[in-house]
Amino acid sequence: MLFTLQNIYLFTVHMYGMINGEIMLSKVTDLPIQLLQSLALKDSIPTFDSIDDIAVIGMGGSGIVGDFIKTVVRDHRVHVVKSSDLPRLSERTLVIAVTYSGGTKETIAAVSKAREYTSKIVMITSSKDMERLCNNQGIRCVRVVNNSYSRASLGYMLAPALLVLEKSSIMNSACKDIKEASDLLSTLAGDRNRLERIKMSMLGKTLAVVYCDEFTRVAALRWKHMLNENAKMQCYYDVYPELLHNEIEVWYEHNTNNDDKALIILRDEAYEREQVNNGYDLYTSINKSRRLIRSKGIEVTELWSIGKSPLARLLSLSYIGDLLSVHLAYAKGIDPTKVSNIDYIKKGGSNHDQW
Repeated sequence: MLFTLQNIYLFTVHMYGMINGEIMLSKVTDLPIQLLQSLALKDSIPTFDSIDDIAVIGMGGSGIVGDFIKTVVRDHRVHVVKSSDLPRLSERTLVIAVTYSGGTKETIAAVSKAREYTSKIVMITSSKDMERLCNNQGIRCVRVVNNSYSRASLGYMLAPALLVLEKSSIMNSACKDIKEASDLLSTLAGDRNRLERIKMSMLGKTLAVVYCDEFTRVAALRWKHMLNENAKMQCYYDVYPELLHNEIEVWYEHNTNNDDKALIILRDEAYEREQVNNGYDLYTSINKSRRLIRSKGIEVTELWSIGKSPLARLLSLSYIGDLLSVHLAYAKGIDPTKVSNIDYIKKGGSNHDQW
């Protein structure tokens, strides 16, 4: 190899990307540890009472906490807020705001408005400045470990939010479910063969298509976020059974547009069986659609959840996507730590001054 300045530059960029890829992979893989470490916060978690509904405010990697909570909490109405606009709140609304960086403009604006309706507000953040601001404003705050990347810190944000719900008598098994999820994910991290198979089926594709149901929807959303940010790959998801009335028609023979698509179906046996008991055979419908799509010459990757609790089952699906997104980035020579476009949009500071 001729060691020109250009070659040295390209080699340096490649090695930098590899090193950063290893850093991101380590942080993403640590999700089981994050969940366990967060249990140590239990004694410092605030408690709220007289709660009618819950609003979870956050954007991006922080905002998906709300989607998880809405899926696992069934006895209370949960609003997932991903803008500065709020749903109808009352003094009996519990607001959980999550801004890992402490500077998310939309979240700060929404919390400012929420204070007009309720005092039941808790902020989850890794920012010392945000913690200080909350203390000055009389807002309860849980400061978590700073892991540098919000998208690689799901456990540090999700577990404390679940502990708030348990201590406020909205959930009764958060600690138990968090421990189960941590143990289960630790075993998944070592399944390199499965990760390699999925990675190879997606390499060379420009679009990932993730099919899910109403229960696994949050896992599909997590796949989208992580593939977008880490692997710089376009991704969309669609939901059973609605997709059987429209989306299913895109899969036809000789459709060259499908050559660049990687199709993944995220499944949960407990939910599918529940729907059968409710009078709709979702299990058979998904199986039928899978066979139909494969008959058109399309490769379909099917992933089933494992675990007992809803939390563990959901994380067993989303965690595979987390790991895969970094492995794909690494295979494509992409630095998964960089989000230049997001940084450009965010440039300009936060809205702390409005408090």
